[in-house]
Amino acid sequence: MLEVVAFVPANVGICRTCDEVARAFRVELTESLLAEPQDDFAALIAALSMLGGVPVRFTSPASLRGLYLMIKYRSGRTPLIIANGRLIHSGPVRNPRSLAERIKLSMGK
Repeated sequence: MLEVVAFVPANVGICRTCDEVARAFRVELTESLLAEPQDDFAALIAALSMLGGVPVRFTSPASLRGLYLMIKYRSGRTPLIIANGRLIHSGPVRNPRSLAERIKLSMGK
């Protein structure tokens, strides 16, 4: 199992019903969690897509589990990539291909 602690770009609304009613009147009530696009997230997704069918669990750094993992592995830099209970990578993803290879080696594939 692969666990990634990272901020995932998402739109958050009040509730589903409110969002549907607002869309019917062409009003936008949702708010983006990340205002600016992240190149780092695109590189992370590119690295994970090279792994094939590996199950991945995304954890927000703002959650209690994300905070626990950042303290446990002594890193405040995101994304954290944890495979089989071992920290594989922390910080910005510069080369998706080499990151995918490191993940494959750590998972025994």
